Amino acid sequence: MVNRTQIQARDSLVNQDKNNLTLSNETQSKDGIQSHARNLLDKFVSSVQVLIEDITALEVNTMVVSRISGTKFSAWEAYQSIYSIHDKDYFEVMGIPESPELRDRYTSLFSQLEREYFYLLIEDANSKSNVSQNAKVKQYHQRLHFLKEIKRGKIIESDPRYVELARPILPAPAPVIDDINQENQTNWQEEWEKNCDEIQELLNNDKFVRTLRKIIELKAALDGGDVTSTKIDTIYAQTVMQLDGDIITRYHKDLFDLPEDAKNLILQIHNDGVVAGEKQWRGILDFMINLVKSLANISPNGQR
Repeated sequence: MVNRTQIQARDSLVNQDKNNLTLSNETQSKDGIQSHARNLLDKFVSSVQVLIEDITALEVNTMVVSRISGTKFSAWEAYQSIYSIHDKDYFEVMGIPESPELRDRYTSLFSQLEREYFYLLIEDANSKSNVSQNAKVKQYHQRLHFLKEIKRGKIIESDPRYVELARPILPAPAPVIDDINQENQTNWQEEWEKNCDEIQELLNNDKFVRTLRKIIELKAALDGGDVTSTKIDTIYAQTVMQLDGDIITRYHKDLFDLPEDAKNLILQIHNDGVVAGEKQWRGILDFMINLVKSLANISPNGQR
């Protein structure tokens, strides 16, 4: 009788321990899920904040092109495409004619992306100290100074000091072997891997990727026509709307040199685009406002 009672008591303790262990595991699992959900929510809120900064204005451009690319956006490919513009053989390889205006349009795309990278470096420099980043910021500042000197005619672009400063501060997406001195630099692969890590970090930056997306769209517009032609696709009409109520509409002078039917068709298409764009824009604003309100009602533990 005693042995049976002892066995029953032991089994009861074992079952209680199992129940407690199961409950503990369930609690830990629930806590882990809540923590993961909170991290996802924090990232989502951060993305929403960045997005809100970018939807305070609506811009509608109307242009006529001979071809529209159906290629989907790939951040890495877009970065490589824009970076390649800086290659000294880019225009020859792509068969782009020696039109200063056309080539300037291409090189300005690279400059825009590099400028965005420069701004990110400044933001990082304000929050943390990084020798490599500070050196790039200094190089960019010095280059801007030399560009002013070039415009004033005090130096020329072939000046060795400017040639060195003109090297991109953007990390190269491929190994740069042409400029390697084997006696002084044998770790080019290590440098390239470092660049790849930095590029990947850039492509995780929402602000940088938004700029990259806009720039690659501008490049697609340039590539949309005949790249061997010096004729540049013209933005015939542009409308910009601001949240404060300002509306700015611009028309290219060439629009009024077109035949009446073509001019009226472009104006009609542009106006329809503005109406549709405004409707979609206001819908996004309403959605974002309601979303922010919903997020504001969520307590720190993830509950409403």
